[in-house]
Amino acid sequence: MNEPQHRISREIAAEVFQLAAELYAQKQQEYSLQELIMIGEEAQIPAEFIQQAVELIKAKQKNQEIQINNKTNRFKLAVLGVAATFITLIVGGWAYKQLSASNSSLKSPVAILPSENDSKVSGNVERYLMNKEGLVDGLLLSNGKQIKVPPHMSQQVVNAIKPGDAVDVVGKLGNSSVYGQQIEARTIMNNATKALVAKQPKQKKAKIPKPNDFINFRINEPVQHWLVNDKGEIRSAILTSGTQVHFAKPLAKSLNKVAKTGSQIKAEGVGRKTAHGSVLEVITLQIDGNLLPDANSI
Repeated sequence: MNEPQHRISREIAAEVFQLAAELYAQKQQEYSLQELIMIGEEAQIPAEFIQQAVELIKAKQKNQEIQINNKTNRFKLAVLGVAATFITLIVGGWAYKQLSASNSSLKSPVAILPSENDSKVSGNVERYLMNKEGLVDGLLLSNGKQIKVPPHMSQQVVNAIKPGDAVDVVGKLGNSSVYGQQIEARTIMNNATKALVAKQPKQKKAKIPKPNDFINFRINEPVQHWLVNDKGEIRSAILTSGTQVHFAKPLAKSLNKVAKTGSQIKAEGVGRKTAHGSVLEVITLQIDGNLLPDANSI
């Protein structure tokens, strides 16, 4: 072993000692510092080097623990940061929606909610009802109930409700008469689509364009439905052709004395043709051959 040709270089010696130490360490799990020094003496390694090596290894292990803790803390901070960002986005989004809803509610008209005195009626829509300008201002149900809505909500009704749809209506019942009964609608629900039309006050800035395509009408047809106001008094009629006829108050008052279902109306007036049918306001009127007073002369 002491012969020159068998001497081991310094570079290899370190590797030999490391491997030998690993093999020796497999025989025992733990060592005291004194045991390591004794082992080092057998290998002719000074005690100070053994002690220095132990301190270096401990320092290395401590640094590794610190690095692991730092990584863990950084990971926790990152997670907390992501969570905080996520919560901020959620809260911010919620706040934005609340503010948007609040602003929208300030700009939009508030729906007029049903009251305790309101009633509910159901039925299938037979046709739209129109005012004398041709704007949809109600619905006629197949059971004869006449639903009234403000004309400024015409487009909302047309968008949500179609003839043939089953609807639930909540509103104020008018007086019932032999000519029918009007319901002033607060809400109208389309049972199939769940679309809801809620009564709203007319906006001050909202202007409904007045039509300028009026034409002269002459009619001679039987009445299919009489339409009434909230008092149960005749205000207009639907003819068998679907044409809707409006009467001035003096004529309507006279009709309440002589009108009956199927009465023949012969009249002249001014009106419009719309996508939902023709509508006119009567100027002269005969009912079942009897001439009623001219509306302009009363």
